[in-house]
Amino acid sequence: MSNKVRHLNNDYEKLKMSRHQRILRTRKKRAFILILIFLVVALVLVYQIITTKNESSRVENKTNNTQVVLQNNKDNNKKLKQNVKQLYNNDYLEKLIRQKYYYSKPGETVYGLPGDVSKDVTQN
Repeated sequence: MSNKVRHLNNDYEKLKMSRHQRILRTRKKRAFILILIFLVVALVLVYQIITTKNESSRVENKTNNTQVVLQNNKDNNKKLKQNVKQLYNNDYLEKLIRQKYYYSKPGETVYGLPGDVSKDVTQN
């Protein structure tokens, strides 16, 4: 059956074939450009997602570290408030002053031993 169809080799057929080939090349170029644009957009989006995920994990780590520091500061503040509260107690204050500064009551003698080191107020 294919033997019955013959293609003419004239100028019109050549012109028609060259137009068809140009159209195919133009379509291929357009498809290539569209695919290239799609890939560039996809790469930009993937880059943004990765960057955002990294930034999010960095902020989460910083938040966790800050929470730990905050808890430590709260504990320290609680201890300091307790120390301040104790300083209003006269018996504790008297004991602290006698211990740290070697104060004595009238008629009392204080003896310092060689290995005796006074404690700091913040260590109590």
